[in-house]
Order: sequence, then C-alpha cells, then structure tokens
Amino acid sequence: MQHCERGSVPVVSLKGKVISFLPLSQLSTMRSNLVLPQSVGVGVGVGVGVLMGWWAWRRYSHPQLPTQWEEAGEVTRLVVYPLKSGGGIQVNQADATPYGLTHQHANDRCLLVVTPDGKFITGRQAPRLTTIHLTFDGTVVTFTSQHHPRSLSLTLDLTQITALNNVKEAVVFNADVRGYDCGDEAATWVSDVTQYSPGQQEGQGQGQPPLRLLYNGDLTLDRVARKPTYYEFKQFKKTDTLFYADTCAYMLLSESSVEELNTRLHSPVTSDWFRSNIIVKGTPAYDEDHWAYVKIGDVILRRVKPCDRCVFTNVDPTKGTKTHDQEPLTTLKKYRLLKEPEAVAKACSAKPVFGVHLGINQCGTIRLGDKVLVARTADNPNWKF
Repeated sequence: MQHCERGSVPVVSLKGKVISFLPLSQLSTMRSNLVLPQSVGVGVGVGVGVLMGWWAWRRYSHPQLPTQWEEAGEVTRLVVYPLKSGGGIQVNQADATPYGLTHQHANDRCLLVVTPDGKFITGRQAPRLTTIHLTFDGTVVTFTSQHHPRSLSLTLDLTQITALNNVKEAVVFNADVRGYDCGDEAATWVSDVTQYSPGQQEGQGQGQPPLRLLYNGDLTLDRVARKPTYYEFKQFKKTDTLFYADTCAYMLLSESSVEELNTRLHSPVTSDWFRSNIIVKGTPAYDEDHWAYVKIGDVILRRVKPCDRCVFTNVDPTKGTKTHDQEPLTTLKKYRLLKEPEAVAKACSAKPVFGVHLGINQCGTIRLGDKVLVARTADNPNWKF
C-alpha cells in the first residue's frame, strides 16, 4: 500500500498521478544540489523544474495550512469498514493513509460486493450486508452474519486470493475499479446472507450465485475521490484517493450530533447508522459543520464537503433491515437540509447532511483519546467550499 509517511511529499507523474512519496530529507538534498557550476546549467534547469513542480503541488494540496488550532474535543471511537456496507471494526488506533483508515491488514472499504457483470452492491439494495462482521488474523479474514441460513462462517486468506490473480473489473459510481475475485465459496456465502435475488443477470452462469466478492489488494490505487457533479467543491484535491468508498476516504461525526438527533426520534440510533470512521466527543452538536481543518496527533484532515444522506441511513445495522417509518432520514429532512451555498442547497434539496467528508493532508496514526484540534472556517478565509 502507498503511504504518505510523515515528513514526505508525493512524487507526481506528468498526468497528475501520485507514483511515490519522497522524504523531505531527499528534497533538501535536491535543493542543495541546485547550487552548481554553470557548466551543468541543464541539470540545474531540470532540478529547478522538479523543485518548482514540488512547490506547485505543495501550494495546491496544502493551501496555507492554519498555524493556530483550537481544541474541540477528543477521539472517542475509531471504526474501520473493510467490507463496503459491512459491519465496522472498532479499533484503539489506526493509521490514517491516503486511502482511509487501516488497522493491521484491515483497510477501509477494501472489499466490495458486486453482481457478476460488475455492478457494485451496497446496503441500499442488500441491507443485510450491514450484519456481516469481519475479524482479521493477519491476512486471514473470517466473515460471520446472524442472517446466514445455516449459521456458517466464511474464512478467506487474502494472500491466497491475490496469488490466484483472478482479476475482475467493476464500476462504483461510474468509476472503473478492479479487484481480485474471492471465489465461488465466498460468492455463495455472501449471496446466502443477503438473499439478494434480482433474477438472472448478465455474466451470471446457470446455477451461479447472484453476487461476487472482490478484494482490492494492490489493484485500485489511483482512484481519485469522487467529486459530486452538482457543485464544484473546491477542497477536493487530485491527491485525494480511495478504494471502494462512495465519495471520500474519511467521514467524521460528533457524538453530540447523534445525541441531539435522538432527542427528535422515537427510536434512538447510534453512530453506526452513519458509518463514520472518526467519532469525536466533547463538542457542541453539529460543530463539525464549521471546521475547515482537523488535526489529530500528526494527522491533518481537510473538510471537503458535508455528508449528504440517502436511504441507506434508514438501514438498522443491528438487524440488516430498513426501518418502516423511514427514520432517521425523515426527521433529518426536517432540519438538516443545506441552505447555502445556493447551488448545493438546490441540488441537495431532498438530501439532509449529517457528518462531514474529509480529505487528508498529512498522514500518521490516530488513537482513542487523542485531542481533536480544529481550525474553523470563520478563522480561515482562504478555505472555501
């Protein structure tokens, strides 16, 4: 996996793709080597070009980062979701990478359920996916679910899956992705749990299960975060990447926001309903709406957009069923619709927002209990949606 190690910068190809990360110590060496005799002017020109390219990238992806931070709260939960739409794994610490949180071999949204012809499937179509829980022992993963008809578990060795090299193509929100097919046993198990039955599909052989399971491994490393088409959110960067997540590699939510929502609901919900990676306590409700940057330890995150909510919000993750009263989405629509920017409010007129999507500026490790420092939008006029 490609990491932006602390004290390093991306090496970007001519097409804008991050191909490696260069330690700052090497950059310093490059800069000192620029003081050369005139006879090597061509080399200087190349060196200056590289350096100017780096400074251009630096200015683009790190636009005047704040120097003053305000303590807002602390990290109370860290959750990695290895299976897209599957249950989360609570961890005490996680590495914040360009692709999302990772804990040992559990990478966020690194497993994807698809139809045989490559269409991605989520809890919107198959709500029982939320009841699939994963445990990792090195590269060996065990899948369990209360909804398996014979109470069977599934065990896969991801090393063996990648060695078989059965690569399949798929599409996630119009983005082409690839993954290692996890085999017929995994396909049958996932299909049995979800009871997903859309009828015979293109690419599905007679008697074959209607769903397949893909593992990202080292395949999809250059998928850029999905910028919405309805508005040009200015905080998205070309260096923002992700595996199989919908939009961004990170989602943050405050405990107080969930608690405030629960005062409006007949049946309370938890942060699990909203599938956030980083849950913060000690802040006023919805305070995260006003943060431009978030600093946790060495990690610096940048708010790129509010998290607009869809019908998936109405799936009870403990049961794997949709709520009969369309809650909590119905209540959120009553008071969490955007009013500005006007273009976003118009495009999301039926989509309430809850939590925030984040891109990453600096990688590192996040731990439970870490202080959450923020720079507010009001104090950072250069930060704009």
